[in-house]
Amino acid sequence: MSNFVGGSRLQMERIIEIFEAVKSNRYPNCTTLAEELEVTPKTIQRDISFMKRRLNVPIEYDKSMHGYVVTGDWDGLPGMDVQVEDLAALFLAKHALGSVRGTQLADALRPAFEKLTSRLEGKVNMNWREMDQAFSVKQVGALDVDLKMFGKLAEAVVKQLSVEFSYRKVDASSSEPRRLNPYHVGEIAGGWYVIGFDLDREALRTFALQRIKGLKVTSGHFERIDGFDINEHIGSSVGVWDNQSAQSSEVVLEVSGWVARMVQERKWHSSQKVKALDDYGTKVEVRMTLGNLEEVKQLVLSWGRNVKVIEPVELRDAIREEAQGMLAVYAG
Repeated sequence: MSNFVGGSRLQMERIIEIFEAVKSNRYPNCTTLAEELEVTPKTIQRDISFMKRRLNVPIEYDKSMHGYVVTGDWDGLPGMDVQVEDLAALFLAKHALGSVRGTQLADALRPAFEKLTSRLEGKVNMNWREMDQAFSVKQVGALDVDLKMFGKLAEAVVKQLSVEFSYRKVDASSSEPRRLNPYHVGEIAGGWYVIGFDLDREALRTFALQRIKGLKVTSGHFERIDGFDINEHIGSSVGVWDNQSAQSSEVVLEVSGWVARMVQERKWHSSQKVKALDDYGTKVEVRMTLGNLEEVKQLVLSWGRNVKVIEPVELRDAIREEAQGMLAVYAG
């Protein structure tokens, strides 16, 4: 069977939906199909003409039922050209579900993934066990997401509606009311966050979804700040927590041992620069320009004695204070 040519991916999706609707014996016509697929009746007419003329789909219009019916057998769409990149994307999508396994979000996403892979049935023989043995993706500490709240936030972001909620900071003992114009909802390193304009503090702020309670979507419409770009917004930090109100700091680290080898292979920030300090690559200097030091502080602490903070003084002092606190814990 020849490859599917002459139609776009969007048209291919419509054709599948049209055939499923006709096969279900609902006797759909161009008007009802157009409403379901959110296109014009003329677009449906063109799709059906393409199906009959180019794909030999056995459907005809039944005047007595005022709709289309299937009049014979059909083998389905011709083989699709699936590239290596497509298979990689499917594999990563499968493991993206795995990272949130057991959560409400996974339950909501799984049907969409199964619908996607069903389109390849008969066209691609995918042995997931072999793929899992050859490749893997692992995330640590994935957080569950309140699906209902996630849906409300997604709606608020898309429709640009202000939200209200109670929020408890990670180091606070009680919650406080917040009002936000939500710009972006995203997952970073296993955690889910909403980023937007805080109406009371009149500045951009980041909130962890698991610490939001009593979310309410208001009827207040907002306009995003001109020039807002999520990549630029979080670009001043190693992770998700920004501090754009603060002046950027030049972070200089001297690392050695196994950490020195690792930092030459990985990149935590777009501004990261690595310079070897010896001929063997066992001692290097790492430079980054950051607007938030909290996450790089956690990174430095995880490297232990293999890293020394050269600049800024603020970060050196924070590491020293944390180290002294840890020493006090284990002193007894």
